[in-house]
Amino acid sequence: MFLYYPGQSLVNRVPGPVLDGLSGAGGRVLQALGAGDMSEELRAIYAGRSLPRPEGEILGDAFRLTLYNELEVLRYPFLDPGTIDGTCVVEGREHLDAARAQGRGAIVLIGHYGANQMIMPALGHAGYRMAQLSAPPPVWAEILRDSRTTPLWEKVLQRRWQLEKRLPVEHVNVFRFLRPAFETLKQNGVLGLAFDGGGGKKWLKLDFLGRKANFSLQPAQIWKKSGAVLLPTYVTRRPGERRHRVVITEPLPWMGTPEASFAAFVRRFEAWVYAAPEQYLHFLAMRRRVRGTDVMPLFDDYPPAAHQLDPAEAEERLRLAGEWREA
Repeated sequence: MFLYYPGQSLVNRVPGPVLDGLSGAGGRVLQALGAGDMSEELRAIYAGRSLPRPEGEILGDAFRLTLYNELEVLRYPFLDPGTIDGTCVVEGREHLDAARAQGRGAIVLIGHYGANQMIMPALGHAGYRMAQLSAPPPVWAEILRDSRTTPLWEKVLQRRWQLEKRLPVEHVNVFRFLRPAFETLKQNGVLGLAFDGGGGKKWLKLDFLGRKANFSLQPAQIWKKSGAVLLPTYVTRRPGERRHRVVITEPLPWMGTPEASFAAFVRRFEAWVYAAPEQYLHFLAMRRRVRGTDVMPLFDDYPPAAHQLDPAEAEERLRLAGEWREA
């Protein structure tokens, strides 16, 4: 909580290399306190495969990167067109410009890989009109009401939302009306959305990282209905590096059906995870922890949760999330 209030200006003044070192020290403490969920997910990713390097090294980097990315949220208000190049470098911008040249907008489809939210300042401060489809942080206090929510955590979520609103994008609540997302694409803007979120009404079951996984159909529906060009994108930064790399890859063609089109994206994305699992373990561990409150768990093979909502209860949580209004 200290970091989200008086500590915010202090974090902004800390040079990147120092912040990276502090994240490394803090990450080692968190790893020592318990790496169970991350360790389980890492082993599941590579079931039947060899790890790319020792497990302890991967987990150490995962904790270090997670902490660094969380601390960097505090820097959002200090980013602007004059400073963003010191924080992010955009690769593959030619793919984005070629997509927009077609006049129907571009979807940058991401996962919760690396500092995925850096896609917003990287493109917004570069002058692109952008909307981001996501959940305002405060709604998670309602969704996780029985398992995680505390008054202190609610304050942190509110503060995080205030910081996210300083980013140069239009935020579109994924649990409410999606018209602003389609309007952005209609006006040849850029829409950012994640393929691996926990909300949705219709689901696809696909092979992902060697397991059966459930994905909301919503991204494929937006893609098909809008006719926009879809650009698989990821954000990555290795420990010790000064800047995040926002990597926009070649467009993905519509494959005829939502299932085939979505599966083609998943194949591209999982190759990035196999190459650098430390960038994705924080999200896999989180989805494992909240499996009891998810409408549909990410993976089918999770062990039973200590407290499991039935589908109707989980749907009601999402309904309440959709009714959230900012005070």
